[in-house]
Amino acid sequence: MIKKIILNSTVIAAFIVAGILINGCGKKDSVEKQTDKVNNTESKEQNMQNSSDKNAEQVMIKLPTMQCKTCKKNIEKAVNKVPGVINVNVVVDDKIANINFDKSKTDLSKIENAITMAGYDANDKKADKDAYNNLDDCCKLPQDQKEGSSH
Repeated sequence: MIKKIILNSTVIAAFIVAGILINGCGKKDSVEKQTDKVNNTESKEQNMQNSSDKNAEQVMIKLPTMQCKTCKKNIEKAVNKVPGVINVNVVVDDKIANINFDKSKTDLSKIENAITMAGYDANDKKADKDAYNNLDDCCKLPQDQKEGSSH
């Protein structure tokens, strides 16, 4: 009987110790993974700055026909496909896109073209009519929603 109590106590103690070790290691791994993720992000940002400082350019593109958050997603998706684009931030309320790109890989004209081919005006360039006609109704200008697409 005493042997069973000792054996059970030993087994319980072993489970407790194992649980503490497993939880402790899990937290350590999680902290290490988070630290690695932060370090990797910082490293990527630093590499991007170092490699493209001399070639980096920032532009603001006017998006007069943009209407909603769906437009924002469509434009960001189209611009991000252009080789050399570093990042894009579309501001719906201001109807603009702020874009950073590597000027050794692309230029303003190519970025504007990507936007027009997605169905939106970009600065003074007009949207591709077929692409515009294929946009969701919420992305079309109010007069075009009523009259049928005449953009």
